[in-house]
Amino acid sequence: MDWPKKMPLLVLVVTTIVLVEVFGNVNGCFPEEKKSLLEFKAAYYNETLLPSWVDHPNSDCCHWERVTCDSSSGRVFNLSLQNLGKHDINGDCLSPHINWSLFLSFKELTSLDLSHNCFQDFVFYEGIICQMKQLEELHLNGNNLQGTLGTCLENMTSLRTLDLSHNSLRGSIPDSIRHMPSLRILNLGYNNFSGKVPDIFDGGTSQSDTHQVSGLNIIDLSHNQLCGELDNNLWIPSSLVFLSLQGNRLTGVIPDIYPVFQSINIVALDLSDNDFTGTIPGSIYGIESLVFLLLAGNQLQDELSSQICQLKSLQILDLSRNNITGSIPSCLNNIAFQDINFIVSHGIETSVSYGQARRYIAPMFRLKFRLGEVQFMTKGSFFSYEGSSLKTMSALDLSSNQLTGEIPHELGDLRSLQSLNLSHNRLNGSIPDNFHNLQNIESLDLSNNSLSGQIPLDLQDLYSLEIFNVSYNNLSGIAPGGNQFANFDDSNYEGNPLLHWTNSNKRVPPSPIPLHKGKKSDDSFFDLASFYWTFSASYVTVLLVLVTILSINSYWRSLWFYFVVWCLLKCFGHFLGDAFCKKLKS
Repeated sequence: MDWPKKMPLLVLVVTTIVLVEVFGNVNGCFPEEKKSLLEFKAAYYNETLLPSWVDHPNSDCCHWERVTCDSSSGRVFNLSLQNLGKHDINGDCLSPHINWSLFLSFKELTSLDLSHNCFQDFVFYEGIICQMKQLEELHLNGNNLQGTLGTCLENMTSLRTLDLSHNSLRGSIPDSIRHMPSLRILNLGYNNFSGKVPDIFDGGTSQSDTHQVSGLNIIDLSHNQLCGELDNNLWIPSSLVFLSLQGNRLTGVIPDIYPVFQSINIVALDLSDNDFTGTIPGSIYGIESLVFLLLAGNQLQDELSSQICQLKSLQILDLSRNNITGSIPSCLNNIAFQDINFIVSHGIETSVSYGQARRYIAPMFRLKFRLGEVQFMTKGSFFSYEGSSLKTMSALDLSSNQLTGEIPHELGDLRSLQSLNLSHNRLNGSIPDNFHNLQNIESLDLSNNSLSGQIPLDLQDLYSLEIFNVSYNNLSGIAPGGNQFANFDDSNYEGNPLLHWTNSNKRVPPSPIPLHKGKKSDDSFFDLASFYWTFSASYVTVLLVLVTILSINSYWRSLWFYFVVWCLLKCFGHFLGDAFCKKLKS
């Protein structure tokens, strides 16, 4: 072949192909995609909605708000259509009539966000959704969608994020979810799913069965109607960092947790508000990566093992509303309870971005955002995000159990702790004096126990303290009244008959001996009963000395009587003058 002669023709063909790719679609987005977008807008019957979406030949839908197109192909790949729903004057949702098949025209659509719209009473059109195999992110949360989930979801092999939370979906969660190899975030919380927990944790059979779900990072199945017992062994993929089964009807004992492969890197485990019984399994104490452990609202029993202190990375430990007995382990001061930046700091390979963490993880575990910096370990590399990091309230909550004994003074060493709740137990003894070391504490609740003694006055140096409750104990003495304690009132102290508080802007409890009517009490701290006894004794003593002197010395006795007569005449002479004169003359 004579290549030199063919070269100009080859260059012409390549140039033509490039020009077609670049300039082939002169009006921007494709007509069928533009038509579908306008059809979507028309379903809302609101011309003021999405004002840039206009049916004009020169209007390029790639420049419309909430629409993102690929720069090379000109096709739509991202639709952010959340929060478009409207309500009438009665607060009822105005449901648009959406033709779900219109989304099939978007051949390169990878991210679809239709969350928090008014698709009320609409059935989840699973068959149509499952045809969009190119989707990587699907957000349909907050729409009150109805219907069930079938097996076709496993055909969405590219899907990385599936959020169907806050709807009215029912039926069982299909095990086929485990066959979605790209899935990283699964959020089915706040629905009406029933039956058993789906078989997505089965790692004990064979490695071939587990590789397909080994990439899951976040699983939220909270607030459904899931019931029954979990398998004896809960096999956790090493990629899983957040798991929430909160608010279901799960029974039996909490199973032992084992890694699918070499290690467990789970950061947050929430099994609260179920009906689990028995004790905390020993395998949980070996998960060194745990930062959040929430087992509240179950029926856990027996004593709290000192092995809990092995979880040194814990930031939130919530074991409230159980039947845990025994004393509080004194070794809890070995736990950090630090307000730390996180998502993954354990070398985990994860694809959880900052935006995803803020969207899913924060509501799941009631996190608190603050300004700062957060780092993510993504495929071996750290990425830093400044401006609004994920920081949380460090908290220890052992309330509403059957704990006995004294509060360990070692808890005063938890300088980073921000919330401590030991209320509704059977604790006795005094409040540890070294609680003034809790310099970051914002909430301290010791109410409904049998604590005695005085409230340490040094607690008024806890300048971060906003919530303080010691009601219904046996405390005595004077409560602190300085700094932030001046803002606490009866509700913080009631139920302690021997405790007095005299804050200038709050009610003062009545004194043991009532004051005379019309006289005001001052805010001094002397004992009125002692004052009256001392005054009476001094008065009697002076009177006896005076009588003794006058009975011995007649000269001083005469002067005393003349002095008394002179005083009476001076004050009451116009009444008593004649009577005294007659008496003196006689």
